[in-house]
Amino acid sequence: MNLFSQKAKDLFNKWAVDYHADGMEKGHINSVKQSFKYIPVSNGNYLEIGFGNGYSIEHIASNQYSNGKCFGLDISENMLEKASQRLGFFPNVHLETGNFITWHPPSGTRFSCIFSMEVFYYFKEIQAGIEKAASLLEPGGRLMVLVNYYAENEVSLSWPDDVDVYMTLWSEKDYKQGFEKAGLINIKQKRLNRQQDAGTLMTMGYKAV
Repeated sequence: MNLFSQKAKDLFNKWAVDYHADGMEKGHINSVKQSFKYIPVSNGNYLEIGFGNGYSIEHIASNQYSNGKCFGLDISENMLEKASQRLGFFPNVHLETGNFITWHPPSGTRFSCIFSMEVFYYFKEIQAGIEKAASLLEPGGRLMVLVNYYAENEVSLSWPDDVDVYMTLWSEKDYKQGFEKAGLINIKQKRLNRQQDAGTLMTMGYKAV
């Protein structure tokens, strides 16, 4: 099972070396900042799926997980190179490329928080991604999935055609049910950074203790 198509990987490699990577930071930063308040201080392990140019994991490594360990995974080698230039001096950050579905953390490593912004709709099977993430959480750990491409956000519905890349369209209800099917509890959903569109959909749930 592949996480991304080759088209998507090629697109992100291209975006890493043109203006899009920094543009994504500017476009997403308000939503991401609003989500940070749901991430408590921890000395545990944090995983970000799709770190892009590194702006989000930089904040987490400097703040909530400054005494923890931050792992970042991205499909794009060029994004890895770009983010490494930004984060190379952080001793608590480890970045790598790979397919999340087949990726394995170091033996025995579980995460108190797994975070993703604008990645899960690139899964051919979003449910498989949620279940993989849930399996990597420690008891009480949280999964936070943020997306702008979802059924209720009408301005996003043309994106697959706009960039000629496959995306899986789920609704807000689908994400909630997906978390439930993965066995996560205390599920909450919020719309972040609501302006002219429907906002960024954040779905958050916890692994039972």
